[in-house]
Amino acid sequence: MIFIDSDFIIDYLRGNGEIIDIIDNYSDNIATTEINVFEVMLGLHLKKNVSEKQIKAAKDFFNIIPVFFLNQGCGEKAAEIFSNLIKEGKGIDQNDCLIAAIILKNGHDKILTNNKKHFERIEGLRVV
Repeated sequence: MIFIDSDFIIDYLRGNGEIIDIIDNYSDNIATTEINVFEVMLGLHLKKNVSEKQIKAAKDFFNIIPVFFLNQGCGEKAAEIFSNLIKEGKGIDQNDCLIAAIILKNGHDKILTNNKKHFERIEGLRVV
Protein backbone atom coordinates (compact mmCIF):
# COMPACT_ATOMS: atom_id res chain seq x y z
CA MET A 1 0.00 0.00 0.00
CA ILE A 2 1.24 3.47 -0.91
CA PHE A 3 -0.13 6.46 0.95
CA ILE A 4 -0.84 9.75 -0.79
CA ASP A 5 0.08 12.98 0.99
CA SER A 6 -2.10 16.09 0.90
CA ASP A 7 0.00 17.91 -1.70
CA PHE A 8 -0.47 15.06 -4.19
CA ILE A 9 -4.20 14.91 -3.47
CA ILE A 10 -4.58 18.66 -3.99
CA ASP A 11 -2.65 18.53 -7.27
CA TYR A 12 -4.73 15.53 -8.37
CA LEU A 13 -7.97 17.38 -7.63
CA ARG A 14 -6.67 20.43 -9.50
CA GLY A 15 -6.16 18.27 -12.58
CA ASN A 16 -2.35 18.20 -12.63
CA GLY A 17 -1.69 15.71 -15.42
CA GLU A 18 1.64 14.51 -14.07
CA ILE A 19 0.18 13.78 -10.62
CA ILE A 20 -2.92 12.16 -12.13
CA ASP A 21 -0.66 9.80 -14.10
CA ILE A 22 1.39 8.94 -11.01
CA ILE A 23 -1.68 8.24 -8.87
CA ASP A 24 -3.34 6.30 -11.69
CA ASN A 25 -0.22 4.10 -11.94
CA TYR A 26 -0.73 3.10 -8.30
CA SER A 27 -4.54 3.19 -8.33
CA ASP A 28 -5.01 -0.37 -7.07
CA ASN A 29 -2.61 0.15 -4.21
CA ILE A 30 -3.21 3.65 -2.78
CA ALA A 31 -4.59 4.97 0.47
CA THR A 32 -4.42 8.09 2.59
CA THR A 33 -4.97 9.09 6.21
CA GLU A 34 -7.70 10.98 8.02
CA ILE A 35 -5.06 13.67 8.73
CA ASN A 36 -4.73 14.19 4.96
CA VAL A 37 -8.52 14.39 4.65
CA PHE A 38 -8.44 17.12 7.30
CA GLU A 39 -5.68 19.07 5.54
CA VAL A 40 -7.35 18.94 2.12
CA MET A 41 -10.84 19.74 3.39
CA LEU A 42 -9.52 22.56 5.60
CA GLY A 43 -7.89 24.17 2.57
CA LEU A 44 -11.14 23.99 0.64
CA HIS A 45 -13.21 25.40 3.50
CA LEU A 46 -10.75 28.25 4.15
CA LYS A 47 -11.17 29.64 0.65
CA LYS A 48 -12.94 32.97 0.44
CA ASN A 49 -15.42 31.44 -1.98
CA VAL A 50 -16.03 27.87 -0.93
CA SER A 51 -16.73 25.74 -3.99
CA GLU A 52 -19.29 23.00 -3.42
CA LYS A 53 -18.08 21.39 -6.65
CA GLN A 54 -14.52 21.14 -5.27
CA ILE A 55 -15.76 19.85 -1.93
CA LYS A 56 -17.81 17.17 -3.69
CA ALA A 57 -14.83 16.19 -5.86
CA ALA A 58 -12.66 15.82 -2.75
CA LYS A 59 -15.29 13.78 -0.92
CA ASP A 60 -15.75 11.56 -3.98
CA PHE A 61 -11.99 10.99 -4.12
CA PHE A 62 -11.82 10.07 -0.43
CA ASN A 63 -14.76 7.70 -0.86
CA ILE A 64 -12.96 5.59 -3.48
CA ILE A 65 -9.70 4.98 -1.63
CA PRO A 66 -9.01 3.54 1.82
CA VAL A 67 -8.62 6.21 4.51
CA PHE A 68 -6.67 5.10 7.58
CA PHE A 69 -7.50 6.61 10.95
CA LEU A 70 -5.50 7.65 13.97
CA ASN A 71 -5.98 4.50 16.03
CA GLN A 72 -4.51 3.03 19.18
CA GLY A 73 -0.76 3.47 19.34
CA CYS A 74 -0.56 6.12 16.61
CA GLY A 75 -0.48 9.03 19.05
CA GLU A 76 2.45 7.55 20.94
CA LYS A 77 4.28 6.69 17.70
CA ALA A 78 3.76 10.25 16.41
CA ALA A 79 5.08 11.69 19.67
CA GLU A 80 8.14 9.44 19.44
CA ILE A 81 8.81 10.51 15.83
CA PHE A 82 8.26 14.20 16.63
CA SER A 83 10.42 14.23 19.77
CA ASN A 84 13.28 12.33 18.12
CA LEU A 85 13.33 14.76 15.20
CA ILE A 86 13.26 17.78 17.52
CA LYS A 87 16.16 16.36 19.53
CA GLU A 88 18.11 15.91 16.27
CA GLY A 89 17.33 19.50 15.27
CA LYS A 90 15.25 18.23 12.32
CA GLY A 91 11.73 19.06 13.51
CA ILE A 92 8.81 18.84 11.08
CA ASP A 93 5.08 19.61 11.24
CA GLN A 94 3.12 17.65 13.82
CA ASN A 95 0.59 16.64 11.15
CA ASP A 96 3.39 15.01 9.14
CA CYS A 97 4.37 13.01 12.23
CA LEU A 98 0.75 11.91 12.69
CA ILE A 99 0.54 10.87 9.03
CA ALA A 100 3.79 8.91 9.32
CA ALA A 101 2.64 7.24 12.53
CA ILE A 102 -0.62 6.09 10.94
CA ILE A 103 1.27 4.65 7.98
CA LEU A 104 3.91 2.90 10.08
CA LYS A 105 1.56 1.59 12.80
CA ASN A 106 -0.58 -0.01 10.09
CA GLY A 107 2.41 -1.94 8.75
CA HIS A 108 3.16 0.19 5.70
CA ASP A 109 6.16 2.32 4.76
CA LYS A 110 5.56 4.21 1.48
CA ILE A 111 4.26 7.71 0.79
CA LEU A 112 3.76 9.71 -2.40
CA THR A 113 4.60 13.31 -1.57
CA ASN A 114 6.37 16.38 -2.84
CA ASN A 115 7.41 17.06 0.75
CA LYS A 116 10.48 14.81 0.59
CA LYS A 117 12.43 17.15 2.85
CA HIS A 118 10.22 16.30 5.83
CA PHE A 119 9.13 12.72 5.22
CA GLU A 120 12.63 11.44 4.38
CA ARG A 121 13.67 12.35 7.93
CA ILE A 122 11.33 9.74 9.38
CA GLU A 123 12.96 6.40 10.07
CA GLY A 124 11.18 3.51 8.41
CA LEU A 125 9.23 5.65 5.93
CA ARG A 126 10.07 5.65 2.23
CA VAL A 127 9.18 8.47 -0.15
CA VAL A 128 8.11 7.02 -3.51
